[in-house]
Amino acid sequence: MLRFRAPGAPLTTAFLVARALGESEARAGERVRAGALARVHAAASEARLNQPAAEVPPGTLLQLDARAPKLALPAAAACEALVPALPWREGRGDGFAFEVLEERGGVARVGLALEGADLARARAWLAAAGAAVLGDVVNGGILVAGGLRLAELGVPLPFPDEAVFPAPAPAPEATLRISGGTVRALERGHPWLIADRETERGDRFAPGTLVALVDKDGRTHGLARSEGASELAAVMWSPRARPREVASIEERVARALARRAPLLDAGATDAVRLIHGEADGLPGFAVDRLGPALRMLVTSRAALPLRERALAALRAARLPGLAADPPVIEVLHLRERPPGELLCVRQLAGEPAALPAPLVVREGALRFEVELGLAEPTRPRPGVGFFLDQRDNRARLARRAAQGGRHLNLFAHTGGFSAALLAGGADEVWSVDLSGPYLAQLERNLAHSALPLARHRTVRREARRFLDELEPAERFAGIVLDPPTAAASGRRFWSVRRDLEPLAAAAVGRLAPGGYLLLTRQDRAGRAGLDQLVTRAAASVRVRLAAIEPARPGLDFPALRAFPEGAPFEAVLATRE
Repeated sequence: MLRFRAPGAPLTTAFLVARALGESEARAGERVRAGALARVHAAASEARLNQPAAEVPPGTLLQLDARAPKLALPAAAACEALVPALPWREGRGDGFAFEVLEERGGVARVGLALEGADLARARAWLAAAGAAVLGDVVNGGILVAGGLRLAELGVPLPFPDEAVFPAPAPAPEATLRISGGTVRALERGHPWLIADRETERGDRFAPGTLVALVDKDGRTHGLARSEGASELAAVMWSPRARPREVASIEERVARALARRAPLLDAGATDAVRLIHGEADGLPGFAVDRLGPALRMLVTSRAALPLRERALAALRAARLPGLAADPPVIEVLHLRERPPGELLCVRQLAGEPAALPAPLVVREGALRFEVELGLAEPTRPRPGVGFFLDQRDNRARLARRAAQGGRHLNLFAHTGGFSAALLAGGADEVWSVDLSGPYLAQLERNLAHSALPLARHRTVRREARRFLDELEPAERFAGIVLDPPTAAASGRRFWSVRRDLEPLAAAAVGRLAPGGYLLLTRQDRAGRAGLDQLVTRAAASVRVRLAAIEPARPGLDFPALRAFPEGAPFEAVLATRE
């Protein structure tokens, strides 16, 4: 059984079968009429193609009932291959290493070094990574002319002289079929297109290809960029159907910066989210300004073609206090990735010497260390060890702390709230976290900010146990409860869905009259809002609340109403009577 994809131009079924097997079109046509060729759908169903002259849409995944032709495979442990461009420049798979040597038109020439694996295993790994070797009719490779693009290192591998991928919109073949359910989700404003029985996966296109969305009745529903993951087919780009009427990448960057102008012009901080993915019209793509550097976070393959132009637009904007050619760090934190060690964090531009160690950013008079990710390039993390999105809430609590009192920061992390409370005038702040490294960084942050350490107490303890062990009469002027979604907490695993409400109840019970609780949640799957949760929690411990107000992120973290997945957190600020 063979499996391969049609290349980027429409070709007949007989022509494709002849190319796959190296036989005449007449013989290939007989195979087609006999039902040997099928189109493979996302749900693993098949549709037999028995018309030899029928054209196959570019990028279609095909299955052929035939034996694989004999191939002259390289015998050396070092070889080269042509594959669809990989997101990662180098890495190690299952018993082999790879490195991207050259890239042209979405096709990469990669060097392969076998380290215990055979070529069959390396080819299968590349296919699972979305980069099957061109001409690999066993593992789903694109069926380009000239056969399998795999040779010993140093042997020339010609790049295809035909279209490898389907053309983008407005080309007539650049359409993605969507279901009625997907249409309804788009009408509500959700930007993700999830593959279902009618919505195709989008993996026949190169990642980020502009495609027109068409329902079963032929109606167009705007433009999207292909993703091709197992569930996420594409991400919405515009409700308009004509590419020339759609805002460019540069225009989207300009709008994002204009939205943040009050923050950028004030100059009070050099830690700002400049682009926030879907909410800024650049799905799967975020950029943070961190002191002298730009950190580019890519969470979607659909965003891969956007990077170069978006980065150029940011440089051209000449942001205040940022060099004309700042250091740029790229972090690939994709939804799906194959097993192995992959280079996910790298510096794309600027001199390494321009990045001080540690890198410290400022927020008003406060200073905080941030981690760009370069120390562990194969372990990408979306965060930097400091929550930019909580800037406004730190300011809210600093104003509350002006009245003095003792304040408690549970799940203190690296101390953003603790520093703000001390700077605001709290008489005393207790920071509780189970992580020793987090608490060590917290103390460094307080030192960077020249805050009075005598008014601060560091406690390495699990939050629930800490509250349980307090003296019965202990009360606080304010408590911060900003937990992770899930975490190992000694012998007691923490789950926000299970544990947040009882912990909120215990925290409310520890508030002094007039005290506040800042409660946050990253998990947006809760059935009720946080205001209802904290109301129930207070009632369970017989505490009356004077007010509950939303505590939203700053203006550099905008949100789409119908897209809760894009919001960094949900938070409320509750005040006890």
